[in-house]
Amino acid sequence: MDPVPERVLHLEMRQPDGRRFDASIAIDTTVCGLSHGGLSLSTERDASLLARISRSRTLQHGLLGVPYGGAAASIRSPVGIDRSLKRIMLVAFAQAAGPIIASRAFVPEAQVGLEESDVNELLSLCGLKRTRREKMDDADDYVGLTVALAAIAALKKAGVRPSNATASVEGFGKVGSNAALELHERGVKVVAISTREGALFDADGLDVPELVPLAERVGDAFVRKYSEADRLPASELRSLSVDLFCPCALPGGIDAQTAGRLRCKAVVPGATVPFKPGGERMLEGRGVVYVPDVLAACGGVMATNLTLAGFGPSSRSRFIEEHYPGLLEWLEQSARSQGVQLGEFVQIYSSLRFQRMKHGREGGSGEHKSRQRGLWGQVRRLCSSSAARRLDKRSVKTTMLPDESDPALNIEWATTEASS
Repeated sequence: MDPVPERVLHLEMRQPDGRRFDASIAIDTTVCGLSHGGLSLSTERDASLLARISRSRTLQHGLLGVPYGGAAASIRSPVGIDRSLKRIMLVAFAQAAGPIIASRAFVPEAQVGLEESDVNELLSLCGLKRTRREKMDDADDYVGLTVALAAIAALKKAGVRPSNATASVEGFGKVGSNAALELHERGVKVVAISTREGALFDADGLDVPELVPLAERVGDAFVRKYSEADRLPASELRSLSVDLFCPCALPGGIDAQTAGRLRCKAVVPGATVPFKPGGERMLEGRGVVYVPDVLAACGGVMATNLTLAGFGPSSRSRFIEEHYPGLLEWLEQSARSQGVQLGEFVQIYSSLRFQRMKHGREGGSGEHKSRQRGLWGQVRRLCSSSAARRLDKRSVKTTMLPDESDPALNIEWATTEASS
């Protein structure tokens, strides 16, 4: 059954020249009136898919202790629009959605078709400006990192040594290219990648470090310009026999029938909700090791939270590399002890933790919460700037809080202090 968002907005935007654009915002839920999620340019018009994406973001926030509700938004757009049309669409979206963005009822971040600079411009049009601490490098770099770390663990679980493994990556955008590069650096042989323009295949392994800058320069068409590998139709990528398949393209692109035909031992997605309903269960029924997108693609949310706490780029990466594998291992062990699949356990655990966090934030009186914020502000003012930064870093400890009614959730994930 599809989730029912707390709030859905369908916006129609008209330009003086007669052009019309439409967009949708799905706010799965809020915490103290706030939600956070991705904004994409997309041809997709499926409202139920947008609702599933917003719910996935809520679950990621619950998993990682981020005090925002989950949301998702999409501006309907033709494929491959130029910069000038993108600017027109963002201005129109700012005019239509300005009040909800200005109130932070929906805080957007860049996803498919957009860059961080686009979102910064959108926020400025809505009267907001990111603070120095809110600005970060591309969050998709960190999604690629957690996908690769999850993939290494999944291959080992499937009985495949990563140094002997082959992988295919569907979608070579920001997430897919970073995931492929991280896998390559960890010894996995990436034999195939795809874009909407086609796919490349090399049984001996693609030169991923060469492909990434080429893709950045010429876009999806690089697969037609690269001559050092075999070219395939993009659809054939899913029929290749590989150890690992990483779907990093658009959401909801793989149905249950296609999932039943995948010839791989492990699936680790970088895309949000990569499967249509029933697809994940088809994989699990076939014994394919599957890491759910809520967990595999959580690197962007982790990095955003660490940025707000003052972690610099290198310390963000170190934190994730040091602690993400332990989180994944604990969730795997907890799922086994409960006798459920990892995906089911992550969904239940993340939902319980989110509800507890939401109740904790909203359950106290306004006076009590105001007093708490005031006390924290006084503490920070009394500290030196370096001591205040250390306090902030300690406050982002991202603990996996236990559910008191279930002893299987009796764990606290590591706290670390990092240097920027």
